[in-house]
Amino acid sequence: MKFKFATIIFFLGLGLTAQAQIFSDRVQSEKYKVCLAQVKENSKAAILSSRKWYIEGGAVAAQHCEALALYDQKRFSDAGRLFEMIVGKLARNEGVGIYAQKNKKILSVQLNYLAGLAWHSDENYDRAYNALSAAIIGLDVGSEYGYELFTERGLIHVSSNKYEDALDDFTKALELKPEVIDAYLYRAETFRKLSNHQKARMDLDAALILDPNQPDILFESGINYRMLKNDEQALKEWEKLIIKHPDSNWYKLAQENIRLIDQ
Repeated sequence: MKFKFATIIFFLGLGLTAQAQIFSDRVQSEKYKVCLAQVKENSKAAILSSRKWYIEGGAVAAQHCEALALYDQKRFSDAGRLFEMIVGKLARNEGVGIYAQKNKKILSVQLNYLAGLAWHSDENYDRAYNALSAAIIGLDVGSEYGYELFTERGLIHVSSNKYEDALDDFTKALELKPEVIDAYLYRAETFRKLSNHQKARMDLDAALILDPNQPDILFESGINYRMLKNDEQALKEWEKLIIKHPDSNWYKLAQENIRLIDQ
């Protein structure tokens, strides 16, 4: 699971300027913005500077920046523990600004999501599940964050071989955002693991309507057609993948699978 700084900032639901005031008061907001930018450019250096800032009084803002930097350095368990520590401090109003005190519910959701990502990347599925479940419990009905949370928890269930639970979470995600293809793909892959290839086909068809050239979907669609003993359609999917995505890993994978059909 590759850390994407811009994606995390988007999930937090705020632009960089507003994000800089989540945990800190105005006096420290500029330091926070500088620290977040440093995570993007040089996360190893950001760990050191955020710790120095914490000693100087950066409080939870500095720790939040450090946790993001730790994740980017693939120190996932350290990041997970730090995100969880911040959730606890937020609950106690310890080291946080006025904005955070007034918005602790949604911030706790966001931080538990980040902790869940970290623990999942660390392959600590129990702690990942607990963090994401805590985030989901804190959601308001119809929250814009529900799709990401249910999708991520579904992936944790898949990693834990709990396929029926995964299907349930992917379905909940799709109920919130039926126009986003990721959960269709994940649910189709889960149906494949359960040898339910007809239902997998339905999800793949839905995803292909939304994005007919998406490489993950095309590749999985080819696999599905092979499971359904329709090699002709599988070949068409993988040939399309080769045409639409040359000079890519998908090109190589498609060629390998086409060779299997030809054997």
